[in-house]
Amino acid sequence: MGKTTLALAFSRAMELEYRRIQFTPDVLPSDLTGFSIYRRDQERFVYQQGSVFCNLLLADELNRTSPKTQSALLEVMEERKVTAEGVTRPVPPPFRRCFGI
Repeated sequence: MGKTTLALAFSRAMELEYRRIQFTPDVLPSDLTGFSIYRRDQERFVYQQGSVFCNLLLADELNRTSPKTQSALLEVMEERKVTAEGVTRPVPPPFRRCFGI
């Protein structure tokens, strides 16, 4: 259907950061929102941003993933921010979403 190509063209024309997520049953909420990982060289935990930290997100086949992951995406769409590990981080403006079928 060309959804990915259209979203990519739109993001380039508008100079937006674009990401695409193919939802499967094994995608976790932390894949979207991010997580902290211990960096031994820095001797501390470092936050790794998830997929939603972009301007335009193409979420493909959302119905295939778990309800918790769907809920995490819906929360970001509504609130335009992510709370992970007790810290709230805003997603970059403008945040838009496209849904693939």
